[in-house]
Amino acid sequence: MNKLTETLDLLCGDGEPISGANLLLEEAIALGEQHCGHKPYRVVADWILVDLDLNEQAAAEFVKATGLQPKLVYAHKILFDSSHKFAPGNWVRTTAMLTFTEPGLFETSNTLYILLGEGKRKTAKAETIMGIF
Repeated sequence: MNKLTETLDLLCGDGEPISGANLLLEEAIALGEQHCGHKPYRVVADWILVDLDLNEQAAAEFVKATGLQPKLVYAHKILFDSSHKFAPGNWVRTTAMLTFTEPGLFETSNTLYILLGEGKRKTAKAETIMGIF
């Protein structure tokens, strides 16, 4: 597959269904306020949980070097951003995962993402997901 095809497949193709938080926007905002305090949070919809396509050794090296898991989220729609860095309706790609708590709380080193509704889980090359900016 070429780069464009890989990117289109990642953003628009089928994936394994995965459940996020089943909350109203107001409830998700209240959860973000409760959970974070000092850390910004974003409420997103139409999201993809991306496992980086790494072999076991590369994944272990990634975790050892960063203290993070080789997973990211791409969200087609931001519904709320406590830091006001992104406007509602924009998209966002996260950095690597610190923790994932059911249902739908994806945390990076800097931000908590509240994943609303059903999303997709996919595997992609790092250069494919990081090429989206």
